[in-house]
Amino acid sequence: MSIDLYTIDWTAIGSIATTIALIIAFRSINVSNKQNRENRKLQILLIRQEQEQKRLDEMVNNILEINHSIKPIDVLDFSSKWIEGSFTIEDRRKLDHMADQDLLNNIQLNIQLIKLKNYPTANILLTRLNSIREIYGQWIRCINPLYVFLESGNKLKAEEREMIIAGIVKQMAETCQRINPTCKPIISDIYKQNNKIEDIARDVMNILESEISKQIQVLKPAFEKELYEFVKQEQERIDRIIDIESVSYTHLTLPTIYSV
Repeated sequence: MSIDLYTIDWTAIGSIATTIALIIAFRSINVSNKQNRENRKLQILLIRQEQEQKRLDEMVNNILEINHSIKPIDVLDFSSKWIEGSFTIEDRRKLDHMADQDLLNNIQLNIQLIKLKNYPTANILLTRLNSIREIYGQWIRCINPLYVFLESGNKLKAEEREMIIAGIVKQMAETCQRINPTCKPIISDIYKQNNKIEDIARDVMNILESEISKQIQVLKPAFEKELYEFVKQEQERIDRIIDIESVSYTHLTLPTIYSV
């Protein structure tokens, strides 16, 4: 069979070839666009994962720092020194630092609660830590001014000094009874058996230090266990943000994805 090259419609063949080339090009562009969309989707997930991880790490670091600063041994140690009259200027400086730290902790926790208001599980955890900090802070807010006003000597009038100390002792008594209602009759006996407000303050502080340290020793381990479970669940959730096995572009490397 002979083919006459002059009889072939080269224009038609050219059109067909052009059409095929356009189809191939269109398909390539379509595949490329699809790949780019998938790459961008993964990139968004990576950014989201990074943000979630950063938020969790920041929150946990703050919690650990605050939790570490709440030490029941400090309550027992400084209270015993004050009750026994062996409280030193250096102890007072340490207490001032602890009071400043407690104030800072309170501010940090409130800021975290505002920032994470749409994060219910974190809010529950932070609120629980804040309740422990509040118990600890109540002790600091009592022992610090007690030392100041009991050692104030002639700087204040006797009536004014006694009234201020009586107000602090009342706060201490209310805290004790709130933590442990069985303290009420014991504190009533203290008031009956002592005439001097200084003696009442020391006896009530003796109860306060015991109740607060015991309460913290119970609450802290429970909180730390809850924190562990929270971090475990949150880390698993963050790790699941990108499920590598469920995407069709697992062959891509991270540099490739970040370069899109």
